[in-house]
Amino acid sequence: MVTRSALMKPSLARFSLALFIALEIALIVAMLTVYWLSTPVVVPQLGKGEQPLIAQQIENMAQDVRQTARLIARHPQTVACLKTGAEALCRTQAANIYALNEGAQIYLVPAQSVESQAAYPAILPEAYTHLVQPGETLPTATSNFGLTVSEPVRDGSQLLGHVVLTQAAPHLQELFDGLPLPGGYLELRQYSMPGVYSVVQRRGDENLKTSASATVLPLNGTPWKLAVWQAQPSMPLLSYFTVWLVLSLLLATMVWLVQSRLHVWVSEDLNAIVNLVTDIRRQHLRGIYPVNLMEFEKPVSMLIKLAQLTVGKQKQVETEASLDHLSQVYNRRSFEARQSELFKTLQQGLMHSLLIIDIDNFKFVNDTYGHDAGDQLIVQFGLALKTHLRGSDFVARLGGDEFCVIFPNTPLPRAIELADRLRASLPAVLELQPGVLHRLNWSGGLSEYSRKDSAESMALSRADNALLEAKRNGRNTTRQKAA
Repeated sequence: MVTRSALMKPSLARFSLALFIALEIALIVAMLTVYWLSTPVVVPQLGKGEQPLIAQQIENMAQDVRQTARLIARHPQTVACLKTGAEALCRTQAANIYALNEGAQIYLVPAQSVESQAAYPAILPEAYTHLVQPGETLPTATSNFGLTVSEPVRDGSQLLGHVVLTQAAPHLQELFDGLPLPGGYLELRQYSMPGVYSVVQRRGDENLKTSASATVLPLNGTPWKLAVWQAQPSMPLLSYFTVWLVLSLLLATMVWLVQSRLHVWVSEDLNAIVNLVTDIRRQHLRGIYPVNLMEFEKPVSMLIKLAQLTVGKQKQVETEASLDHLSQVYNRRSFEARQSELFKTLQQGLMHSLLIIDIDNFKFVNDTYGHDAGDQLIVQFGLALKTHLRGSDFVARLGGDEFCVIFPNTPLPRAIELADRLRASLPAVLELQPGVLHRLNWSGGLSEYSRKDSAESMALSRADNALLEAKRNGRNTTRQKAA
């Protein structure tokens, strides 16, 4: 039964799900922010042949100004002013014109004085009508938003001069200043010649000049052109949803791949720790315990060092417990354990032999030279046995001066040969103390383990009987007793 606490426990799967949800929320917020920032206020896009409102109003103003200039140029008093040159007549006509055209500046220019003038003279600062005399210069620049036009004054086919009319347009200036242009940019250009212009007015986001192409609209009746930049239509919401869906699928796939790989790595590292703990219990460590994640390297490394110390200490304790402290060969308890192991293998057809050894004249050494000399004899004899026996042979001290050698997987005839070779290879004389030399002699009894034996100690009893026979026959010899 799964408890509630188990259901609430954290796991890699829950962590991956939480991570995906957090990243998904961040992705949605980012997508909405980008959509909000990249979506301008909806501005009607110009269709083919369409003009913005400001362009229409400028053209209407130009038509009105030119119509006014045409009416003034055709007025009889204007014709009479330029024809006669009477200043009083001109001033009277100018007063009438200003009364009817408030806010305008009008110049009556005789024909002989306009040859050197610019095509579109700008506004003069005077607030009254001025008859331009020959040699005077009309201004050619303006800093105000207005329009200057000229209209010829004729008497029949004779050119008498020009009416130069400058009409201020404060309402257009206000319209231009207050023109809402989110997602757009306008420039009012005045051309002095094809391709050469100056910007009279500008409105909107000038950065659009680098990201969008301009639509240049000529303004009929004026020396101006209107350049329009419009932001590209924003991406539809459906496109944003499609992008979000694709990114979400990619994000989910990436999180799943990372979670799967991480799950494998964590499982392998935990198994390495489990194997290490198991090996500690078995007292046998492996050469390496590989880990995948850096987070596990330090803990596993510390566990390995601790395991090496623990296993080494335990092996040392076990070794010390299994050895005879004086001779440094195995003790009787280790001998009995080894004998029990080999006795169980007899049913498999294996054959094992054993040799019991008793040092001759050991009591004489103790009585004559002391127990230290006797101990030294035990130590040197144990070392000699370990040196001259095979690596597979097992040697133990059963007690006193009695030793036993087990020959695993060795039948009795072969064991006899090994015993004779051992006797020939052992040193003849041992120096027990400075100046104290002892001739090494020993008696031995050989036997073999048999499947017919009812107890594992029966082979040891036969070998012991053979040892007694060797002692009765003069010592320093080996006798054997088959099963």
